[in-house]
Parts: sequence; C-alpha cells; structure tokens
Amino acid sequence: MAEKISYAELRVISFLKWLPLWLVKSLAGSLAWLASWLPLSVVGAHRDVLLNMLICYPERSWRENRRAARRAMVQTARTLASYSHVWLRPETEALARVRTVHGYRDVSDAMHSERPVVILSLHQAAWEVPVLVIGQIAPAVIMYQPAEKNAVDPVVKHARERTGCQLVPADTRGVRVAMQALAHGGTFGILADHQPGGRSNPSANFFGYPVLVPGFVAKVIQRFKPDVFYVYATYLENDSRYDVHFDRADWAAGELDEAAILQHMMDGLEDIIRANPDDYNWTYNRFRRGADYQRNWYRKAQALDLIRRIRGGEPHASVFPVSAGVSKR
Repeated sequence: MAEKISYAELRVISFLKWLPLWLVKSLAGSLAWLASWLPLSVVGAHRDVLLNMLICYPERSWRENRRAARRAMVQTARTLASYSHVWLRPETEALARVRTVHGYRDVSDAMHSERPVVILSLHQAAWEVPVLVIGQIAPAVIMYQPAEKNAVDPVVKHARERTGCQLVPADTRGVRVAMQALAHGGTFGILADHQPGGRSNPSANFFGYPVLVPGFVAKVIQRFKPDVFYVYATYLENDSRYDVHFDRADWAAGELDEAAILQHMMDGLEDIIRANPDDYNWTYNRFRRGADYQRNWYRKAQALDLIRRIRGGEPHASVFPVSAGVSKR
C-alpha cells in the first residue's frame, strides 16, 4: 500500500513540474490553509505542527500559537510543492532563484583547503536548495535517511547529486564513506535536526527538551577538528527567491567533549529556527524520544488531550514536563 502511495506521489510531482511555480505554491498553500480549519482529529499534520508550536513557544498565547501553526502549515505545503520544480526541472532554474549566498567566500576557502569541513543543515525554508549550492562550490558527501520502497527516493537522490554532492545513507556504509572523505580533507554534510535512526544515540536539549541527536557529528568533530558551518535558506519576495547562508560555528574551534559539541550544535539550530519560525518544517515528531524514554505526545488521543489542556489554561510545565515519558529500556 505504501509503495502504491509513493508512485501516486511521484505522478503528482511529475505533473506539478509543468505548471508555473507560483501556481504550484498557491494551490498547495490554499489546500493547506483549508485543511488547517478542519478538526485536529482529522488532519494529523496540522495537529503535529500545533503540538510542536505549543511545546516550543510557551511564552505565546493559545491564539498566537494557533495562528502560527496555521501559517507554518501553509508555508510547509508551499515549500514541499515547490520541490516538484527543484527535483524535476533543471537545477539551473532553482539556482537562478538564489539571490545571495552569504558567507560564500568563507565556506569556499574552507572547502578548498586541506582541512576537512562539516556542514550542518536543517529543514528550514527551501532546505533542498543549499545542497545544490554546496555541490557547486566543491564535491561533498551528504548523509541522508533513504525512504525504503519509495518511488520518490531515487528521484530526490538524483536531484541532490546533480551539482557534485554524493549522497550516502545513514548507515555503516555511509559512515565509512564520510570518514574517508574527512580523512582526505573533504566535506561532509548532514541534516542535523532529524531524529537519528539508532536509539543508542546521545541526547541534547532542543527548545528546552532532551531529544536524540546524531552522535556521529560529535565523533567526527573530535577526531578531525574540521571547520564547521551551518547552512540554511531564507525566503525573499513572498518565497519566490532565496538567500542561502553559511554561518561559521565558532564553538567548534574549542576542545569540547561530546555532550558540549552536541548541545552547541542544537543551540545553533534552534537560533536559526527562532529567527524565522514560520519557515521551519514543524511536521516532524521531533520530541518523541528523550534521553532514556519515549514520549507519547504525538499519539492522536494524547495529542488532542494535551492541546485541550493548554487551550484550557493549564500551565505549560504541567502539560509538557521535561522528563515526561515512558522508559524505553
């Protein structure tokens, strides 16, 4: 069944690539806006977005978070629909919509030096565009989580590799390729905001809550002493154009243990999200796992109850306690 759905998605994406980009985004945004007015029990994506907003922004009122969740739903739909053009049309079209690459000289000098480079990315704004920019600068190994038996996955992989990047899976083989690249002064990139697959990964705080994070990042930083950059996109002109930003992670220059590296990494990602929160993809169940326990916040009945309690005025700390969860040991 899942495989049939993936082929249907591929057919939809293949159709959308022939429509004007403004129309594709408008259609997706309008459908998402309409869906956001349906009951939360019906639209799981909106429920997850709102729940994440309530977790991360306790200083906002219920109405503020409700409006923010609706805006984020619309923007995420527009972004995802736009990837029909990013993935299936010539990469030159997507790159032509990049107005400015901030930090270009700094990251270019680093990538062309003998010192290895680690680039940390996240699902912010048009997150598929920076990988095309990276490949234009110099070859890089990019780690990702393949979607098994998904017809869209080979299309996405091919699209991301068109300008010179090599995508490797987040498994033993991918780790080996990444380590070899770094050992020879190459560049390694990873979507660092994703929940890693292995449950043995360490944790760090994200918006005040411990979550599992990719411990591999800390290991390569400790071993290879690379230059470390964050990369992300920001929208311009009603999201029709982008700026791409390479921000040097100054904290990586120090002698830090694993816990400190991972906490600095997550703090940097959080800062990027807080600057433009409506442009982040809030649909992920990012707070599902803590340091040594699993939270049940995203299960439908539980999520609806948590949302109801916040709407009723119950204190945030009692609805979303930092240590709440079920042991996974």
